[in-house]
Amino acid sequence: MPKTKSNKPKRNIWTDPSPYGTYQGDPGNTNSWKAAFEFAAYTREQALGILKSVIETPYQILAISPMASQEEIKTAWRKLVLANHPDKGGNRELFEKIMAAYSILKKDN
Repeated sequence: MPKTKSNKPKRNIWTDPSPYGTYQGDPGNTNSWKAAFEFAAYTREQALGILKSVIETPYQILAISPMASQEEIKTAWRKLVLANHPDKGGNRELFEKIMAAYSILKKDN
């Protein structure tokens, strides 16, 4: 039996109550989120400065091979960022190494 489309309006996750509670903070806008991420991102020079005293290569930090594609680099970076983010209880120094390694290896399209 085919699934029929509901006529109910979609729930607004920011304002509508749910059995799981609601988000009480300011959702912000796309530009503020993008600006916050760009503020946290490193330039190539900053990244090299952070990694200057590190013996590991960016590939070793991200646990990928030197022949990895951009998609593999991004996937490895996302997994490590989620696991080591300081707001989630991760190590700040390791997080900075991960961000610096990704800043060096990513190709801006």
